[in-house]
Amino acid sequence: MQIRLSFLAVAVFGVLLFGCNSHPTVTTQPANQVNNTVGVVDSLAFYEDILKNDSLNTELRIALATNYYVAKKFDKAIHHLLIVHQIDPKNTEALITLGNVYYDADQYDNAITYYEKALTLDNKNVDVRCDLATCYLNEKKTDQAYKLLKKNLDINPNHAQSHHNLSVVYTQMGKTKEAEAEMKIFNSLQK
Repeated sequence: MQIRLSFLAVAVFGVLLFGCNSHPTVTTQPANQVNNTVGVVDSLAFYEDILKNDSLNTELRIALATNYYVAKKFDKAIHHLLIVHQIDPKNTEALITLGNVYYDADQYDNAITYYEKALTLDNKNVDVRCDLATCYLNEKKTDQAYKLLKKNLDINPNHAQSHHNLSVVYTQMGKTKEAEAEMKIFNSLQK
């Protein structure tokens, strides 16, 4: 999955990389912010001020929300993402990030809502569907998780995380052979 950020947002906040799920991790920081948490806070406040005069700047708002999210300031991240969602209800990036924030805040019902909205706009996104399945697993809704993961593997038979999560589902269902087979596939895809 690729996240679309403006050049300004990337230059300001650093580069984001995405692993096999849809959760971001910061890999670099702007040169003026390395080893300077006060600088990061000042910088975030600076961009908050810009948004006061340019409140419809969804790209900057998403970049700011993503940085709040990475800093585990979930309330601030949610605040900005909900504004983006109000401005542009079809902004898939905001929907996915809202799902991720709620997921990491252990608010699985809210995460499910936003992941499902994102999938209505991007039905082939196996990473989001995998995260949605994980939410269902955390809510003890094994059947829903199973269906989502099977659909993922129909779309992309080599999606390693879906094989791993399907192994967990099979384990919860008491299907040991199937769980072992999925874990074997997962391990082979990791090589």
